[in-house]
Amino acid sequence: MKILIIVLSVAFFTALSFTALAAVPTEEGLLKNLNNAGIPGNLITVKAMVQNSSPAVGTVTEAEASKADYYKFVLSIENPNVVSLFQVTYSNSQMQNNQIRAVKYIPDLLTAIKREKTPEKGMFYAVMMMLTTNRSQGVEAFLEKSGVQIVRNKNILNEDKMKLLRTYRTYLANNKGKGDANSPLNPADPQNKAKVLELFRANTFQRSKNIELTKMENEFLWKADWKSVKGYFTNEERRLRMMEYISGDATVKLEAKDYILFNGTNELPKFILFKDSRGQTTKMQILSLDTKNNREKKLAERYEEARKIVPATNSGETSYSFLF
Repeated sequence: MKILIIVLSVAFFTALSFTALAAVPTEEGLLKNLNNAGIPGNLITVKAMVQNSSPAVGTVTEAEASKADYYKFVLSIENPNVVSLFQVTYSNSQMQNNQIRAVKYIPDLLTAIKREKTPEKGMFYAVMMMLTTNRSQGVEAFLEKSGVQIVRNKNILNEDKMKLLRTYRTYLANNKGKGDANSPLNPADPQNKAKVLELFRANTFQRSKNIELTKMENEFLWKADWKSVKGYFTNEERRLRMMEYISGDATVKLEAKDYILFNGTNELPKFILFKDSRGQTTKMQILSLDTKNNREKKLAERYEEARKIVPATNSGETSYSFLF
């Protein structure tokens, strides 16, 4: 019985904390892609179709698809402290070896984001890292380059409420179902009880000063204002909806649309619309997502093999400003 009470009290404590977190979004919470499930493996493969001056979402014709480029992004999290990227460009949707046009290997994606000088590439790969691996470090690095450091959850924690919850958890573990007469949530003095209940219902985290609920067209979104960077997230799921970078006359914008489950477990937006600082608009359509444990060759080996297939005349340059 005692074990059951302890389990129930811990479950209560955890559920209460997450409920409070869900009610009041924090910067750290928004950037951890919390609506996505945990990654069931250490190798993530995303296939996508990319085209400039793209037509309206969902209206790609067969002729237009033939003019598109096709990409495979393979992200490895075999090393828990590093995200590696193997990127392959194809000339055809079949994505066969004889259709490889270019390959790139980034052994440490976070370091690459920190070193990247263009906001287009920095923003795209930071968001890609967040959406595929549920890690916030890439976006945090992108923000830090703009002079912004997010406020950590531990720094906006309501310590008085947490002390009350810890006391209540101890009470549940030791009470053994004897009633709530001595419960810290039920003091005898009416004034003290009112104060305790008010604290119990208070937010676990203080509201971030730079986050507010706003309406964009017909959609309510959480807006995170990070000075030159602004992020917009859906009201309930906290999915990234849009990120915008503005510096002087330059504006870079990424929009994520139509999130769906690709592998039955993990979600990605079906479409990513990207507008670079030159005003060029590009549409990326996610074709598939696969997650598994790598039992084959390391990414560096795959890159070396694929590099031998790339035509000698290929310069390695891409026509898309936001891609390596």
